[in-house]
Amino acid sequence: MSNMGNLVEQTVRKEKDAKYWLNIFLIILAAVGLPGILVALSFITGVRYLIVAAFFVSLFCIYGVWFFVSSLKVDYEYACLGSVLRFDRIIASRRRKPIVKFDIKSVTDFFPYDDHEMGKRKIAKVYRASAKEFSDENYVAVFRHDARGECAVIFTPNEEMLEAIRPYFSAELKKKLYFSNKS
Repeated sequence: MSNMGNLVEQTVRKEKDAKYWLNIFLIILAAVGLPGILVALSFITGVRYLIVAAFFVSLFCIYGVWFFVSSLKVDYEYACLGSVLRFDRIIASRRRKPIVKFDIKSVTDFFPYDDHEMGKRKIAKVYRASAKEFSDENYVAVFRHDARGECAVIFTPNEEMLEAIRPYFSAELKKKLYFSNKS
C-alpha cells in the first residue's frame, strides 16, 4: 500500500477457498493420471515406447502443475487517484488485468456487502475484487457506467482507502449515507 499525495493504493490477496483447493486437486490428478494412463497402455498393448512418451509427458505435466497452480494466486489492486477509482486483477504476479475504472462521483450507492441488499437491486454487471467471497469487511460501490448501465463492484477496502474515496462522493450520496434515518 502506498500513499503519494492524492494517490492511494491498496493490494489484497484473494483467499484460498474450496474452489481453489478443488482446482489444485484436479490439476494434480490430471498431471498424475495422464502419464499413468500412458504407462498402463504400454503394458496392455506391449508398445514400449509409450513409457518414454509417459516420461516426457510427466515432465510437461510438472511444468503445467507449476504454471496452473501459480496462476490460481490472485491479488487485487485498488487505486484511487483524485476522483478516479481503478480496480486491477494481478494473476500470479505475472499478469495485470484491468477490472473496472470509474469516477467516484458517479457512485449512486455505497454500503457494506449484504446478500439481501444485493438481491433487491437490478445491477447489469457485478465486478468482484474482494479478498473473500462473502465477508463483513466487503463493501459495494454501485455506479453508473455509460455502456453497461448500473454496475457494482464488491471490494475489501481498508480505512485509508475508505477515507480517500469518501470526499468524492456526490452530495446526494453523502446525504443518504450520513444523514438518512436508518430506522
